[in-house]
Amino acid sequence: MKKPVYCFIDDSPFELKLFKDVIETSFPKIEFICTGTYDECSGQLDKQKLYPSLFILDLYGREGVQKDVSIPSKELLEARLDEIPTLNVAYETLGKYNYDKGLQANEFLRHLFSIFNEWRNIFSEQCANLDQGSRFGINNLLHVRQSYPSVTAVMYTRKGLFTDAVTLSQHDCDGIFIKPPGATDNDIYTATRKQTQILMDNWNECVRKSYNIFLQKLNTHDNKDYNLPEILFRSKHLVATDDKEEQMIRTRLDTLHTMLSTMTDIPTLKINTLIQWINFYYDLS
Repeated sequence: MKKPVYCFIDDSPFELKLFKDVIETSFPKIEFICTGTYDECSGQLDKQKLYPSLFILDLYGREGVQKDVSIPSKELLEARLDEIPTLNVAYETLGKYNYDKGLQANEFLRHLFSIFNEWRNIFSEQCANLDQGSRFGINNLLHVRQSYPSVTAVMYTRKGLFTDAVTLSQHDCDGIFIKPPGATDNDIYTATRKQTQILMDNWNECVRKSYNIFLQKLNTHDNKDYNLPEILFRSKHLVATDDKEEQMIRTRLDTLHTMLSTMTDIPTLKINTLIQWINFYYDLS
């Protein structure tokens, strides 16, 4: 049985090595393509005649707007930080809400966030100065949507702002996931190892939902004897321990393959990829 294909695109050599060392080695039943650019990824897919089930995209990267960039001096950055309001801003108006602790909490958080927002603005300024930003990931997402409009695409980032999430939602991103943090490279490796299974479970859930929507859209062509979208509502844990459940999945997969094969507007690679992923998800031999 062929493996489902998951693509990881990140412009950082460290992140690519981390992904290969920890995540790729942890899931041998998945074919991973790890590249620094979308064009490299697309080239490998075409060369190997593969159709992906998932794109995992880094959000922040080099945007290519500036030729020369340099880290700001510590003194310059300290001067910018000195402009940020102190914590006094979060406390100075709390007294007028002593009669209502709920309103007082809201007032405190509102002013505390205003302080945090200044740090966010500094981060955004430095990203622009260093030619780094979310446009890198968004452009990759747009490439995916153009070439693989129905394939699941999620963001996987260590840097990001809630404003990025707003933009990504406007471009049909299927999920946003935080790279495990750490103070050192070793800490990041350790944290990633601890969260690898959770990350993969969440990514697989995104793929399951996307494929389910795809099957629902085909429901008008469905055989009335089989509710094909319902395949992906089956508990994978139940299927693994129940022969009847497993046989039901196999029967519906046969029906699905026959039905999709008669629909000339669906590429054969896409049909085979869907079948392969369902076999992988339910661990069918």
